[in-house]
Amino acid sequence: MVSLNKEALKVVQEAIDKADEIKARVESVAGATIIDMGVKAEGGFEAGVLLSKICMGGLGEVLIGCFECGELRIPAVIVYTDYPIEACMASQYAGWKIKVGDYFAMGSGPARALARKPKSLYEEIGYSEESGEAVIALETDKLPTEDAVKYMAEKCNVKPSDLYIAVAPTNSVAGSVQVSARIVETGIHKLHALGFDIRRIKYGWGRAPIAPVHPDPLVMMGRTNDMLLYAGETFYIVEYEDEDELAKYIEEAPSCKSKDYGRSLAEKVAEVGPEFLYKLDPKVFAPAVFAVNNSRTGNTIVRGKVNLEVLKRSLSIK
Repeated sequence: MVSLNKEALKVVQEAIDKADEIKARVESVAGATIIDMGVKAEGGFEAGVLLSKICMGGLGEVLIGCFECGELRIPAVIVYTDYPIEACMASQYAGWKIKVGDYFAMGSGPARALARKPKSLYEEIGYSEESGEAVIALETDKLPTEDAVKYMAEKCNVKPSDLYIAVAPTNSVAGSVQVSARIVETGIHKLHALGFDIRRIKYGWGRAPIAPVHPDPLVMMGRTNDMLLYAGETFYIVEYEDEDELAKYIEEAPSCKSKDYGRSLAEKVAEVGPEFLYKLDPKVFAPAVFAVNNSRTGNTIVRGKVNLEVLKRSLSIK
């Protein structure tokens, strides 16, 4: 079995070797190696690409392309993986809330597999691994404290010196890239929430625009989600015996099936405040478009739609 942490470490080493080129900074906290891609460092598109690959445990490819928003073309990510469950659910899914004292971050990446966060998910997908080195990506606007480093190392059963941490806030270029690069994972997560057996998913591809940076982190949180909900497109290859049953799952999967569809999260957060995000129907957190090819029949089921009207509002296009 491929080791997520070992594969991710190859990407980490590339980021360290190219730190100046990708506008990142490398430092040490409590013995751990910290790759700052947007907190104190400037970061950028290439840092975001490498950060996204780290999140996927080195088992996904991330490219920068473009998305046509009417007459405007904006940057977009194109993501694909031959290991969708391992790369997206066992690694990329932000399933580890790290809170140590006043420090808080959302943790992604293969270190989650060592810490078993959350344990029930790893039991369901049947994934486990052992590694003497751990790689984690943190979505936060602060570099980890010594206590946070020690906590993560202990949970992963590694020495702090064998812990590698990539960090970027949402309202940075690298942070925005890595959120959009979650498009394939977002679709798998939605299918999982619907009760679909995600182990039937064999390959995944996705595209989503990259949100232009906004100085307010809350507005940026809403804006990055809007990129997925209103313009994110996915394509999966699955093996499924009952195609009628498969079609029922895909029918309910796109974001447009939610009662809260049509609201720009970026606009509403600015208008109402951060509590708005926690009052939303969870069904809205899904890609705009699902295309699912059933390798058993050769048929492809397509549901959902791209909504340029909401996207333009979210991006504050003048």
